[in-house]
Amino acid sequence: MYTGWMRAFKVDREMDPRERYATLPRSHVGRSRQRLCVIRLNSTYLDMIDRRFRLRGMVLTTTVLLINAGLAAWGLRRWSNRVPEVLGGSSADAPAYVLFAALLLVQFALLYWLILRRDFFTYKYYPIRFNRRTRMVHAYTDGGPDAVISVPWEEAHFHVGEGKGERYLRDIRCHVLDGEIIRHTFAVGHYFDDEDKIREVWEFIRRYMDEGPASVLDAPAKPQVDLSVADTWKNCHATVVISLGQALLPLRGLLMPVLLPLVACRWLVLKSSRQPVWPQQILDESVIDAEDPHRWPEPQYIGQFDEKADGRTS
Repeated sequence: MYTGWMRAFKVDREMDPRERYATLPRSHVGRSRQRLCVIRLNSTYLDMIDRRFRLRGMVLTTTVLLINAGLAAWGLRRWSNRVPEVLGGSSADAPAYVLFAALLLVQFALLYWLILRRDFFTYKYYPIRFNRRTRMVHAYTDGGPDAVISVPWEEAHFHVGEGKGERYLRDIRCHVLDGEIIRHTFAVGHYFDDEDKIREVWEFIRRYMDEGPASVLDAPAKPQVDLSVADTWKNCHATVVISLGQALLPLRGLLMPVLLPLVACRWLVLKSSRQPVWPQQILDESVIDAEDPHRWPEPQYIGQFDEKADGRTS
């Protein structure tokens, strides 16, 4: 689940046999669907979301924050009544309380270093751009605009990746090769537990790059972006509800006391983070024609266009 984020991709190595076997084809492979992976689409470029986006501020971060908050409240309650005695040196338990406070601070610092710093105060998302005109693929990284990974479309090795811990999870993964050695790896779009969904997203990308934006859709899909990356409370709530899956979706009302901390934490994470900005050279290469007929409308929030299709107002 946290492959490529909390658990970094292994690089500076040769590809293993499974990765070679799982290479994604550069020819027609079936259905094409965006599956909430597309951020922007026009005749010049296609922007896709990163693998970690659906996990930002979710269960792991929320759990760590709640544990920290609980320990802090418990520690302050224990400590507050003893502060005058400890500071005044009149308490025989002063060394124990000082050690207790130090251990709490170390624990907070450790959890921040291991988990929270990877989520808070980073970037709101890490887009991957497919530029049809330059035939280049660009991936935003933790290093920001100074560390964008760029590779020619024809030279990028795309394959079906699998999770390290949860090996049933699949994603679209790209290796940037130096001869036979992997120098960089990044994932494109969301991860799924169904390889067919991965291949549908790959077919969407392949058609865009090789056949053009007019060819990416299978009927009855409409030319519109379904995902919104705006850091709003409404989008955070929609992401948490979607993450429940079909089985638990009918119970979302009953589960709301559990879901609200996740919504709040995701909102705080995204609000604390910066908007990604591409380097100027990539921006110069990504100019959109003013009358581009293939520029897809982008929703203000997830589900906006579905509401209009159902006859409801937004």
